[in-house]
Amino acid sequence: MGYYDELPELDINELLEETSLIKNKVLVDVRTPEEYLEGHIPGAINIEAKLCKRSNRSGIESILTDKTAHVYMYCFSGARSGMAAAFLRQMGYDRAENIGGYKDYTGPVSITSCATGCVNGDGSF
Repeated sequence: MGYYDELPELDINELLEETSLIKNKVLVDVRTPEEYLEGHIPGAINIEAKLCKRSNRSGIESILTDKTAHVYMYCFSGARSGMAAAFLRQMGYDRAENIGGYKDYTGPVSITSCATGCVNGDGSF
């Protein structure tokens, strides 16, 4: 039995339902902009996981301005969002949380252009 066998299974659908009444929240899709454009959870913004690094702290802080907000992060499987949420917690976003993988999501899907939701490499929309 390995380390990953001990981790609890995340159900993105249950977690989204449980958090639906929370007002101060941000839903972040950390997949690539290309993945985001293929379809994402309604209301999610796209901040690619590779942008969650020390050299982009000011970019992240310019987008996620409220460090007291609940930040719910997902990717395809939950791996990238887990690392991104851990990085945000190190930055002081104490409520950054990995909610799992889009591959298991069964709700409605949005398809929008990056002009309305993707973050550029410099941290701007």
